[in-house]
Amino acid sequence: MKVEVRELKKVYGGRVVLYVPQLSLDDGIYVIRGPNGSGKSTFLKVLAGIVRPTSGTVRVLGGDPFKDLKVRKRISLVGHRTGLIEDLNGHENARLFLCGPLKCEKLSHFLNLAEALNILGVLRRPVRTYSRGEKTKLSIAIAVAYGGEILLLDEPFAPLDTTSREALSSLLKGGASTVIITAHGDIPDMGGRTINFPLSA
Repeated sequence: MKVEVRELKKVYGGRVVLYVPQLSLDDGIYVIRGPNGSGKSTFLKVLAGIVRPTSGTVRVLGGDPFKDLKVRKRISLVGHRTGLIEDLNGHENARLFLCGPLKCEKLSHFLNLAEALNILGVLRRPVRTYSRGEKTKLSIAIAVAYGGEILLLDEPFAPLDTTSREALSSLLKGGASTVIITAHGDIPDMGGRTINFPLSA
């Protein structure tokens, strides 16, 4: 299994914001649905090794994402805060995240993804001038080009128009072996499995 969670709990200020009694995920697309406050975003951050759970066990790609840097490097997360450098343009952001000091083998793949998501025309503009949808598409193109085995996307369809939604849906169906998406409203049908939060024991 790519992801195995047991008795996972996160508590903030005395309130349980996430509880997952048991969940195992392997290859495929998973859509996590639930109302605001049901722990969807927190769950992705736990899997990415960003938010440490209060209790329980988390195994991702056979390891502990909080202790094993090699595991974290095999996971890509795109959250509400994209982590993009606002004063750099889109192309510069891609080079920063994807390229080594001497070569950039992943940049051509990124450009193909940017074309598929219809953002080639904005790559020379500073990211601070992007719409929310353009920032989301740039972040996803970088994350997919990076090539992580697990792709975590927090509400990726929310800021996109219909055409961009369909393009992203097609891209994700042919991308990483394990894709975990959070969603609140309607999204394109990508097959896979739907998981409804909050989970009960």
